[in-house]
Amino acid sequence: MPLYGLGGVGKSEIAAEYAYRYSSEYSLCWWVRSEQQDLIINSLLNLGRMMQLEDLRLDERDYSLELVLDALNRGRPYSGWLLIFDNVSDAGTVSRFIPRGPGHVIITSRDTLWRKALGVEGIEVAEFELEETIAFLRKRVPALAEITAEPGDKEAVAANAKRLADVTELARELDNLPVAADHAAAYLVETGVSVKEYLESLRQNAHRLFATNVDISYPRAVATTWSVSRQTITPEADALFTLLAFFAPEPIYKELILQPGKVTAPSEALQRVLDSPSEFRRASRQLARFSLAKINGVRDVIQIHRVVQAVTQGQLMRDDLEAAESLRGVVHSLLAASDPNAPDRDDSEEAYERSRQHIIASGALASTDPTVRRLVINQVRRLYRRGGFQESLNLGEVALSQWRTEFGSDDPQTLNLAVEVAAALRRVGRWQDALQLNEDTRARLEEAGDTETRTYLTCARSYDLDLSILGRYAEALDNDMQLLPLYERVFGPEDLDTLQMRNNIAISLRCMGRFSEALEYDSNTLLLRERLLGPRDSGTLTSQFAVARDLRRMGRWDDALEIVRHVHETLEEKGTPWNQFRLVVAADFGVSLRRVGYYDEAAVQGEEVLQRYQKILGEKNRDTLRAAINIINDRRITHNLSGAQDLGEQTAADWEKVAGSDHPNTISAQVNLAAVLRLRDNPKMAREMDERALDEFIRIFGEEHPSSLVTMTNLSSDLAAIGEVRQARQWGEKCVDLHRRVRGDDHPCTLAAAANLSLDRRADGDVAGAEALLEEAIQGFEETLSREHPWARTAANHGRQTFDIEPMMD
Repeated sequence: MPLYGLGGVGKSEIAAEYAYRYSSEYSLCWWVRSEQQDLIINSLLNLGRMMQLEDLRLDERDYSLELVLDALNRGRPYSGWLLIFDNVSDAGTVSRFIPRGPGHVIITSRDTLWRKALGVEGIEVAEFELEETIAFLRKRVPALAEITAEPGDKEAVAANAKRLADVTELARELDNLPVAADHAAAYLVETGVSVKEYLESLRQNAHRLFATNVDISYPRAVATTWSVSRQTITPEADALFTLLAFFAPEPIYKELILQPGKVTAPSEALQRVLDSPSEFRRASRQLARFSLAKINGVRDVIQIHRVVQAVTQGQLMRDDLEAAESLRGVVHSLLAASDPNAPDRDDSEEAYERSRQHIIASGALASTDPTVRRLVINQVRRLYRRGGFQESLNLGEVALSQWRTEFGSDDPQTLNLAVEVAAALRRVGRWQDALQLNEDTRARLEEAGDTETRTYLTCARSYDLDLSILGRYAEALDNDMQLLPLYERVFGPEDLDTLQMRNNIAISLRCMGRFSEALEYDSNTLLLRERLLGPRDSGTLTSQFAVARDLRRMGRWDDALEIVRHVHETLEEKGTPWNQFRLVVAADFGVSLRRVGYYDEAAVQGEEVLQRYQKILGEKNRDTLRAAINIINDRRITHNLSGAQDLGEQTAADWEKVAGSDHPNTISAQVNLAAVLRLRDNPKMAREMDERALDEFIRIFGEEHPSSLVTMTNLSSDLAAIGEVRQARQWGEKCVDLHRRVRGDDHPCTLAAAANLSLDRRADGDVAGAEALLEEAIQGFEETLSREHPWARTAANHGRQTFDIEPMMD
């Protein structure tokens, strides 16, 4: 239910009172600060922590947000919840965060467009009625309370009449606005002045404040009540009060303000507050006593009402723009001083969270101070590296647009920010936008001759990742090979960024089918990471996982299983959350199980991982679709052909939507689907799909690429299934020759292709040639996989082996 109305009328207080009175009727009550979208996300993630959701991953903020909303929609582990979205600035923005499950939602806002945005009516909260204001003041101010009078006590009756007249006059002067009444009550209690004296001060200030034709967006009563209070507090408290007005209207952590020796203030009073813990505490407590600020001692934060803050800032900017800009600069300096300059470190998270919500609201994006701009860049980087991809873009795209206008597109820090924004764009699936931004940034840096800076090298590496995502592996590999010597010269051969470049080169080599070269890069990187980072660091485990992938593609299936099992178990022992790396390792563990012949175990593992992908990342996410390509094969091998076909058709269609019809992973999904169609007695359709796929793979990679060989081998099986015996044998002979030349004589795929060819030779009348080839294949299986491996048993029983394609990493 939306509560809307003028700022300061008490919408938040009504929501809080409702929650207090009816909390026993809810299993969960949660307050969501909603001035900014990022604040909403933060609050909901904190709710997820409290709910102890099993798969919550705070290093993947966007994914975790969906988990929280899903849990609320399902009512697990809490049903009958109450969420209060406080001070929503825009009705449309908040709609995506409102759960539709078994609970209630209260929204407070000044926005009146609720019917259009959410299809619901709201309740307008107006000012107090006169009687309500009187009751409030008499309750808060003892000097205004009614005197208990005996019958006939004329003095008491007269005194009560006088008090009632005073409080009524004051209530009218305050326009019955709750926030103004609250400030007036605090002043009267703290100072002990009479209502008459307070009204005189109030009217004098009102006359001064509104002598000119200036439009103030908040009621006059607010401006005058805070002005009266400020005349009474100490210079230190007043200096702190005006400084707080230039932060965001959010809780401000003590650590942001109290940074001794780091910032120069425009006044001695403010300098004392910034440098002295005791002066800061005294000033903040005085503000709290006069109801000019609220202090949360548990969280160690201070906050002023957003209405009072807006009026304070606006009035100072009209009266003394130079002083206002000076205070704004102090806020920017405080934000910059809090920057640990370590956006990649987990232990800097708390410091960045303190400053993030104040960056845009304080106008820090317009600051020319390089340290303030560095904070913005670090925040953008930190957010996407923690999985807050959309949050990163919310800040980064706004800052980039503003900086290009104010500082120019070739400004070094603008270009630095552009690199980070491009990385966030890539992570939200805006691949072409990321590629174009990186391409533009790289060209500008090259034109300026800045090709041996961290910004350029990071941009160039990021650009190559964009190429890989788009399936342009050869270009990415060529570029990375040229970058590696630069990385080694600028950073050194053992720098972590240099090692990451080597890791990226190995990925491109693997995608190009050059597995032995990839293994050499990955093995060397593993040795260095293990020495520099230790055996259980995530970087070391990443390299171990890469080695396992290389070995599996080289046909060393048992070795690969042993390594990927170790990585999988280590991540579990460390309690690693279900982030992107843990998911892909779990998926690969299933693939390795399938390769060594544990089909049932592989299917169980694969289905569990696919469900996690779908739950955490969504069904259309590229990582989810990559996992689905493998699950098609698990279902086929375990004889769930209808399930395999359903998943294959959906996955192929989804890949085409997200990556295009010519992307290698789209084609791989189609090849795996074709294998299912052949086994479901539709070999003609399988043949058509495999022929198209083979043409595409040859166009992209050439006919010696492993994906081309798999498709070619399956095509020979399609031809055999429709009775095209001679063609099947011709393709089979070519396949075996290529497998031997590319993979080697003892690779399991070479042996299986030979076993398949023996069937086609026999069908074509070459019995002797078939028997010789089959015996050679069976002997090879015994030496590499053992005679008990399913592929060896299939060959021995004169069965045909169906091949599959693993998706490519991008």
